[in-house]
Amino acid sequence: MNRSDGMLVLNVTNAQIATYVSGFILYGVEGLILAVSNFLITLVIFVYSDLRQQKEYIIVAGLAFANGLQGFPFILAGVARIAMISAGNGFVLVSRWECFLKSWNLIWLFAGPWQDTTLLMVSIDRFIAVAFPLRYFSYSTKYAYLLNFLAYVGALPPIIVGVVISYGYQKPEVAAICYIQTGMGDGYFQFRNMLRFCITVVSLALYVPILILLQKTIKTGPSIDERHTAAQISRLKKVTITLAISAFFVLIFSIIPDIILMLNVFSDNLPLYLIGNGNEIAYIFIYSLRFKDIRQGLISFFLLRPLKKNNAAFAPIQTSSRT
Repeated sequence: MNRSDGMLVLNVTNAQIATYVSGFILYGVEGLILAVSNFLITLVIFVYSDLRQQKEYIIVAGLAFANGLQGFPFILAGVARIAMISAGNGFVLVSRWECFLKSWNLIWLFAGPWQDTTLLMVSIDRFIAVAFPLRYFSYSTKYAYLLNFLAYVGALPPIIVGVVISYGYQKPEVAAICYIQTGMGDGYFQFRNMLRFCITVVSLALYVPILILLQKTIKTGPSIDERHTAAQISRLKKVTITLAISAFFVLIFSIIPDIILMLNVFSDNLPLYLIGNGNEIAYIFIYSLRFKDIRQGLISFFLLRPLKKNNAAFAPIQTSSRT
């Protein structure tokens, strides 16, 4: 309908507005939990040198940072949308390009693909680790930083394509509260969802050969210096199984809700969007329960004390040229 100031506005009831506001409150709360829990993992790993010397933890920190970044726009969007509705401007019609430029959508457009590519890099890292353990043990932390950098680069093309497509939509046609899908063309949004789904499926499917190769590696064991073999194989097993558990949570909280969304089973998809972040929130519990040194790092961080030295089993392997 036309507003007195000449702006076009969607006609919404008070009951609908109340539903929107309650949903945005849930968005903000979930985003806060998501951001705090994942940024905390990243911070602990990079504050303590014993942890950031481990290449596996650097890769885990990269994934945690991408997950935490995904939570930040939930907070921003929740607060901004409620403020817009309170001011009476939440349902004024704006263009898709204007929606695209909303700060929370820009962060989402980058953080989402970054999550996907980082998850893929984690799976690739585990495949390399179990397929070529001798070579993997000799890799330095530069290898881990390289994988994180590749994940970052892989997240850039979708946002560049989004800019090009969304710029063509200059006509006011969507509400100013601006969901991420209203900031881009319908076809591109569906393509992005399918691309995300495919990358996630590939990331999880890699754990089938990973677990098979892990069993083989555990049985045979690489023929290197016996001082390192048992400790390194034990660490390889622990890290791989922990990340496989994380992958199972991705299946439950991401893949299955995505399939339901694509099938358009429910009229109200808000619960599915909220459930979709369950795996990222669960990471802090998985890592702290499975990794003793990360658990000690979290405790030491909150108590503002130095981290106790890691067990020798978690020390980086040092190989001589003769070995």
